[in-house]
Amino acid sequence: MNQRARTLTALSLSAATLLGVAVAATTSVRFFINGRATANAISVNGTTYVPVSALKAAGLNVTTTAGRVDLNLAAGGQNQVAAVSGCLGETLFNGVWRFRVTDVRAVPSTYNNRPGFEITAEVRNATGQSLDLTGTGFGLTNVNLAFADGTTTTVESVAQNRDGWDHNRAVMPAGAYAMRAQVPGRGTPTKLVYLRAGNVKAGLPWNTPDPAFRVDLTCRK
Repeated sequence: MNQRARTLTALSLSAATLLGVAVAATTSVRFFINGRATANAISVNGTTYVPVSALKAAGLNVTTTAGRVDLNLAAGGQNQVAAVSGCLGETLFNGVWRFRVTDVRAVPSTYNNRPGFEITAEVRNATGQSLDLTGTGFGLTNVNLAFADGTTTTVESVAQNRDGWDHNRAVMPAGAYAMRAQVPGRGTPTKLVYLRAGNVKAGLPWNTPDPAFRVDLTCRK
C-alpha cells in the first residue's frame, strides 16, 4: 500500500470513528405536551433539543428566519393559567368534576345579533355528594375563549346563558348535564378556559392545586 492509500484509509477510519461517536451520543427523546405525544426531541451529549413544531404545538408564537428563531411570549392573561388541560372532545378531570367541551361553533348571537360562538359542554359530578358549580368555585362568567390574535372574550351573564349553563344547578353523585352558552367574538378560537370564580370548596378530593380547565380547540379527541 502506497503512502497516499494509507493516508486515505486512515482518514476514512477516523471519519467512521467520529461518526460512530456522534451517533452514540445522539438519542431520540419522546416529547409530550399535557400528556399528548408530539414530534420527538433529540438529546445530544446530555443537551435536549426540541423542534420548533413542538413549541408551536405548546401554544408558543414562534417565527423563524435565516439563522434565527424568535419566541414571542404573551405577557399573561386569563388564558395563561395552570389548569387541567386537554383537547376538544376530551374529558378533563380535576378530582371533583369531569368536564368535556364537545363543540365550539360560530353562530350569530341570539340575544344581541353580534358575531359570536356557541359553546357546548358536559359536566359530570365525580364525587359521592350533590354539588353545584358555583358552590365549588366555578361561575358562568369565568368561561373564556382565547383567539389566535391574542384577544379573549367571556360568556355574558344573560338569561339565555344562565339557563343553558346553569352553574347553580345541583348535580347528583355520578350525575351529568349538558351545558350550552353563547359568547361574543370573531376570529379563530384556539382555547377555552374555565377559570375558578373564587376559592375552591375545601374537603373535596381535588387532584390538582388549580382545578381550572383549559381546552385546546386546535386538537380533538
